[in-house]
Amino acid sequence: MNVLMCCSDLSYKGGMVSVLKGYLGYSGWHDIDITFVPTHRDAGKAELITYFAKAYSRILSLAVRKKIDIAHLHTAERGSFIRKAIIALTLKRFGIPVVMHHHGAEFEEYYASASPRLKRFIKKVLTEVDTNIVLSNRLTDMIRSKAPDARVDVVYNAVSLPPVNPYNPDGKSITLLGRLGKRKGAYDLLKAISMIDTQIEPDVRFNLCGDGETDEVRIEAERLGIAHRIGHIGWIDGDDKRALIADTIINVLPSYNEGLPMTILETMAQGIPSVTTRIASIPEVVDDGINGYMIEPGDIVALADTLKSLANNRELRITLSRNAFATISERFSLPKSIDRLEKIYHSLTAR
Repeated sequence: MNVLMCCSDLSYKGGMVSVLKGYLGYSGWHDIDITFVPTHRDAGKAELITYFAKAYSRILSLAVRKKIDIAHLHTAERGSFIRKAIIALTLKRFGIPVVMHHHGAEFEEYYASASPRLKRFIKKVLTEVDTNIVLSNRLTDMIRSKAPDARVDVVYNAVSLPPVNPYNPDGKSITLLGRLGKRKGAYDLLKAISMIDTQIEPDVRFNLCGDGETDEVRIEAERLGIAHRIGHIGWIDGDDKRALIADTIINVLPSYNEGLPMTILETMAQGIPSVTTRIASIPEVVDDGINGYMIEPGDIVALADTLKSLANNRELRITLSRNAFATISERFSLPKSIDRLEKIYHSLTAR
């Protein structure tokens, strides 16, 4: 089966590309041949239009030559959705089954702010594609509330696991991984750190790892007088990221909007418990008090108290770590996700 996958260029930062890299790198597909055509990259508007036009031309060529049995389009909101909608409607004219895989954390806001005409277009696309994949059971209504006749399937994001839990309970890092700004709760974390600065071990460091508002975050840490608590601010990758993860005892993600954050899955696969917010798909992964902790978005006092409690309790962290690793192994491993996708592919081509 020839599967076309479309997403941003693999150098693009974000959870959607992380999911795609997992799919492309997986060696256990059964008779599935993936052709990846990137439709977007980090560039200016004029260059993006040219880039998409070239990608669209290539996709058309594949369709004309009957090199696509099914199309799997990874999408978020705004421009990402429009690009994938154009491809989806085109390929449907060729009789090619289309899967639209929704990763966007702000799709609801995008739809709410859309004009009536754009809302009708979104409904048309959601209905005409053969299925809409969402990241959790909680998100099925995100599609059906806008297009009641749309087909929806759930496929959890997934990650690779090491053979044994590598968690280091004696590490000294508490880490946020994600684009720095208000949506990910970066400023809430800084305020929480200032509240517990004198109540946790002096050698514990907080790392805010991602692109985005790095300068603003650095300035706010200085203003709050907690620069001595900050180990790293900014994007991190490769060996530096692996070394940081090996030293991380808590993953913190106090977000206001999410889909199913890859950073929670990736760190839990390393046995690292999360302190995060009770939003979107997160409650289907984090079992409060069992493999991590959840707070309400914006509750800085609860964030501070929870971080202090975990940072000062090694045995509790070990218990949470054991459960976090087991959760990923049992429900969010890459083989389970791929098996689910293959079943969807075969059901759609059979139809």
